[in-house]
Amino acid sequence: KVVIGGTTGIILKTSSIPASAAELYDDFTTADSGLKYKTIKEGTGASPTPGDMVRADFTGWLDGFDSARKFEGSKRPFVFKAASGQVIRGWDESILNMVVGERRQVIVPPRSGYGDRGIAGVVPSNSTLYFEMELQEILPLPSSN
Repeated sequence: KVVIGGTTGIILKTSSIPASAAELYDDFTTADSGLKYKTIKEGTGASPTPGDMVRADFTGWLDGFDSARKFEGSKRPFVFKAASGQVIRGWDESILNMVVGERRQVIVPPRSGYGDRGIAGVVPSNSTLYFEMELQEILPLPSSN
């Protein structure tokens, strides 16, 4: 506490408070698309190529990784074809640069997420999305016999 001119106030230690949201994520890699990511667990497996079926584990938030506003429930496996438009562009971009076993935090800008359309009642339009995702497996493609 400090008293100045008869007014009592509190001095905050500003060095522990980030100057901006950007500063919170300055240790993330930024792609040309604006997607940001940080590997939090290294993987040792293969990297998928466009058209591979992959299984990923993820959680999604609207207001940052520590937010209570999850728009996707607790981590659940999700299977999709990489780089085929089955998921948002930010997911396709991120998954193609991961290896099996890797876990990363990903910040998806609106243009690589749901854009101005959002998802009614779930994701507001022009939302930045925050994901923690792990590439669990590259699945064999079904045979076309």
